[in-house]
Amino acid sequence: MPFTLSHAAAVLPAVRGDGAGRWRLVPVVLVAGSFAPDATFYAANALPPAMEFGTFTHSLPGVVTVDVPTAWLLAWLWLLAREPLVALLPRSVQGRPAALLRCGAPRARVEPSSVARWYLSAVAGALTHVVWDAFTHHDRWGVRVFPVLDHRIGGAPGYRCLQYGGSAVAAVAITGFVV
Repeated sequence: MPFTLSHAAAVLPAVRGDGAGRWRLVPVVLVAGSFAPDATFYAANALPPAMEFGTFTHSLPGVVTVDVPTAWLLAWLWLLAREPLVALLPRSVQGRPAALLRCGAPRARVEPSSVARWYLSAVAGALTHVVWDAFTHHDRWGVRVFPVLDHRIGGAPGYRCLQYGGSAVAAVAITGFVV
């Protein structure tokens, strides 16, 4: 996935049109979880050795451990920034994003049951990322299971075509959901 933000499209089926989560999942954490495995690649800009940790964050052990607090941190940062960011939009288009993102909603108290929901949401989001990448990156299990993804299409391997094409389609899907 050349555009990390496109990974959010994979969790959209777990988010209702009004922004609420299905199955008691937490939408902001689902989305943050879908970004979490790639966080090390961005951290590598400041700390180059972080790039090597990306293999772990894209594995099942990484999904259930490191990706969870990473998703929680990303979710917390988003919750701090969402209302100021929506306020920067022209007033004529603020309505849908503000409602979807629940801007102005009272802050919920942290209950023990919400920790389990946040954990499961982070894992589900990160798992969608890892599974999607398995079919769109060289030498991942999805490409090994479906060797046709290694065949060239117009000079590029199929998994790369799927990576770029999927990223574009996902960006359009996210835009359609938000707007």
